[in-house]
Amino acid sequence: MKRSLTAIAVALIPLLLAQPAEAQTGLRAYYKDDFILETANKAFQLKIRGNVHLDTRLYQGEERGAPHSFDIRRARMDLQGRLFGYLTYRVQSELAGKPYVRNAWIDVRLFSWLRLRLGQMKVPFSSSWLTLDNNVNFVERGTSGPMYPFFDRGFKVWGELWKGTLIYNLGIYTGAGVDIDNSGGDQDDFKDLAARLVIQPFRLLRCRALRGIYLVAQSTWGYMSKPTTRYETGGLRSANYETAIWRWRTEQTIGTDGRVTDRVSAGVKDRLRLGAELHYLVGPVTLSAEYLETRYREVSLYHEHLVGSAAQARELVHYGSGVIRSLSVFASVYVTGEHKRLTNGGWKTAKVKKPVSEGGPGAWEVLLRYSWTTTDKRLFKRVPVAGYGPASPALPPGYTGATPGTLNSVGVSIVEGAHNVHEFTLGVVWTVNNMFRIQLNNVLLWAPPSDRDGDGVNDNLLVSGAKSNQADLSKKNRKTRWENAVMLRVIFKL
Repeated sequence: MKRSLTAIAVALIPLLLAQPAEAQTGLRAYYKDDFILETANKAFQLKIRGNVHLDTRLYQGEERGAPHSFDIRRARMDLQGRLFGYLTYRVQSELAGKPYVRNAWIDVRLFSWLRLRLGQMKVPFSSSWLTLDNNVNFVERGTSGPMYPFFDRGFKVWGELWKGTLIYNLGIYTGAGVDIDNSGGDQDDFKDLAARLVIQPFRLLRCRALRGIYLVAQSTWGYMSKPTTRYETGGLRSANYETAIWRWRTEQTIGTDGRVTDRVSAGVKDRLRLGAELHYLVGPVTLSAEYLETRYREVSLYHEHLVGSAAQARELVHYGSGVIRSLSVFASVYVTGEHKRLTNGGWKTAKVKKPVSEGGPGAWEVLLRYSWTTTDKRLFKRVPVAGYGPASPALPPGYTGATPGTLNSVGVSIVEGAHNVHEFTLGVVWTVNNMFRIQLNNVLLWAPPSDRDGDGVNDNLLVSGAKSNQADLSKKNRKTRWENAVMLRVIFKL
């Protein structure tokens, strides 16, 4: 990996040092939906952007754990631009919640069919995930990580072929998430491979009805060593944001005195994501379907006794593999006549034909989404694990140290929650102008009845409030068959 990056850097040095043919004289500053600084020949450019998303969420459910909330969902500063006419860059920071860097990349355009991007970026997978947050069709996406790969560090080559009929993306990434997740670099030597193809087969035809057909295929794959904080241990967030479809239940402490720890932890062999999409855009109408799979192979749960960071005992207590599947379909219509667009970077919000500031109604869009998420039941199998005692045969012969897990026990599983969930979302979006947007969604989650005998295999209950900061611990992580959320978002672009 390091050798590859070094070779690429050496190859780029002549390009970075090259001087543009046209002399750089004069600099102009202007505003066009962004604050822009630009040289006279447009070879150098800086765009200063930002956005704020303000959310209101009201929850109803059989056993509600998620609190009604007001939230600054996003508050971001964004610098984008161009150098020497052929090199683009982006540096974007998130200021809401726990601040971190999202985008930090540089992109070199060698030809229209060959571009190279290095840094921290969105992994090329799923049009819904790649869509910029200001342009998302619904308040929240239909699914989340690990179905989506979030941001990651690495590089990709990409480009357009046959006048944009086919766009390809090929990348190598850490597979562990953003820098804030692993600030020292990566957690192991393994890397994720990513590939994505976007095909508009009838793009060059004159027939408008056929030009709007898009086909997308994509995948990521990589060996792993342990569950990541970004993709696994955080659980699968639902479309109402604060409730989890399930949560990862491998990392548990049975007992500790600060130095000696009795715990359960997991190892994972590999993770494979697969995705296929079919979209149809014609005039103000959009129809979309996306199918995703995430496959985990050889998830192993170990019972460990540690003194400091050294393992005194380690034994396998559970082992399994499984698949998570998600199917999401939505329909959208602009009642004011605007047209949605789809690009390699996801969905683009339509430009408002008649902004309110010009006496028009703005752009009004009505949307309906259904998604279905299923997870293999074997991933929910619960295993009891008792703490090590002084006489445990798993401890080294003659061990006389502390055993803080004595008399304690936990129930562990790979995941815990619902294996079969249906989501229905009705949405209305009012785009007042290109800088101000209001979204209103009603999100219903329903986990159909199962045996619910408490064995943890197919109880099929949502984990309400699992992704929230609910202060009342008697409510957090409540299990519920259904939950409804009314969600309002106000988007300001700066």
